[in-house]
Amino acid sequence: MNCKTFSCSICNKLYSSNSSLSNHTRISHGIRKNNIERKYDCRYCNKEYIFPQSRWKHERTCKTKEEMEMAKIKEENERLLREKMEKNEEIIKLQKKLLNSKRMDNKTFKAVNKILMERSYKNSNNNNTINSNNTNTINNNTYQIFSLGNEDIINVLTYEQKKQIMNSRFCSLEKIVEITHCGNMNQFKNIIITNLKDNFAYKYDDTKGYFVSIPKNILLDDVITHRITDIEAIYDELQTANKIDDKTKKIIQDFLDKIGNEETPFFENNTKYENYKSYKINNIKILLYNNQDKITKDIALLVSNNEEPVHENIVLL
Repeated sequence: MNCKTFSCSICNKLYSSNSSLSNHTRISHGIRKNNIERKYDCRYCNKEYIFPQSRWKHERTCKTKEEMEMAKIKEENERLLREKMEKNEEIIKLQKKLLNSKRMDNKTFKAVNKILMERSYKNSNNNNTINSNNTNTINNNTYQIFSLGNEDIINVLTYEQKKQIMNSRFCSLEKIVEITHCGNMNQFKNIIITNLKDNFAYKYDDTKGYFVSIPKNILLDDVITHRITDIEAIYDELQTANKIDDKTKKIIQDFLDKIGNEETPFFENNTKYENYKSYKINNIKILLYNNQDKITKDIALLVSNNEEPVHENIVLL
C-alpha cells in the first residue's frame, strides 16, 4: 500500500509521488513548474483559458461568430459602395447633360429681377423700406425672401426633414440645399445660378430688395459655410435627443472632418479636386443650376400681385 504524502496545495488531493502531483497540477489547475500558471488566449477574442482543450472548444464557435461579423461588415461595405457608385453615376449623367446643353437664356430670371428692382425704386421714392423682418410690402401685397445667412433654417425645418438630411449622410449637404433653396420654402429662394460657364451668379440682397450679381465662387463658398453650420446644429439636436444611430453619427462626423480639411486633394471618377470642399461646391453648383427654372418660377409667383401683372417675358411652367 502506497503512502500518499504529496498534497496538492490547491485542492488538497494526495499523491504518492511528486511527478504525479505535478501532472495533477498541470492538468487540473494549469500550473507548470516554478508555479507559473499557463493561460491560453483565444485567437479571436480576449478570453483566457487554463486548458488548451477548453480554448480549442471555444475557438470553434468564436471563429464562426467572427466570420459572421466579418461577412456582415463586408456586405454593408459593398452596399455602401453600390450606393456611392449609383449616386456618382447620377451626378456624372447630370454633369454631361448640363455641360453639353446649349441653353444659355436667362431672360426669365432677368424679367423677374427687373420687377423687384422697379418695385425697390418705387418704394425708395415713396420712402418705404424693407423692415427688420426682411418683408417688402407693396400696395398691401406682401412677399418675403431672406438673404443668404439670415434664413433661420433650423427653426423652419420639420423633424422629418432634419432626419432626411442626417440620413443622407455624405450627401447631407446636397439634401439640405435641395430642401431649402430648391424646395417649397420660397422664402429661401435667395440664390440663382443661370450659367455654368461664366463666373457670376446672383444672390438676393435684402437691403436693396432684389438680386445682385456676385462672383460664383464666393457665393458657393458662402452657401457651403452657412449650410454646414446648419448641418452641425441639426446633428447636435438629434444626437442630444438620441435620434441618430451610431453608424450615421460616424459618417456625419467623417463628412464634417473631410469638408473641413482644405489641404488634402480629393479624387472622384478620375477627376482631381483641390479638396473635398471644392468637390462638394461643384455638386451644389450643378444642383442649383438644374433647379434654376423652379426657383425662378417660385420667385415670380412670390412677387406677383393683383395690381401689377407678371412681366410678359416670364413663362410660368
